[in-house]
Amino acid sequence: MSKPALAYIGVGLIAVTFNTVRQHVLAQAEEIDVCRLLGATTAYVRRPYLYLGAALGLVGGIVATGLAFGAMRWLNAEVQALAALYGIEFSLVPPEPGTVLLGALVPAILGLVGAAISVSYYLHQHFD
Repeated sequence: MSKPALAYIGVGLIAVTFNTVRQHVLAQAEEIDVCRLLGATTAYVRRPYLYLGAALGLVGGIVATGLAFGAMRWLNAEVQALAALYGIEFSLVPPEPGTVLLGALVPAILGLVGAAISVSYYLHQHFD
């Protein structure tokens, strides 16, 4: 996959996480206001949403990796049959474990970034 395509996917993930966390923040705006009035720090208010963003990214990365493995397994038999028609041997090779781990951690980090931007934006708009 080309670097610009990966960048677009990353920006898309940040945007989706931003919007999802923003909806959660807006749904709990009154609770956040009460917590701030009682002396809650910005870090205290921000922390659960950061966890939410990281969890959304991690689960999304795991699901995407699982779907990729499932599709590769399903397509492998078809690819081998097609290669046999041309008299060659070919099969799809699964990625290395480090690549799979990276495929789960990078979306978690991007989800964390999207959540941080969303919560910071809300808190800056309402409490600064």
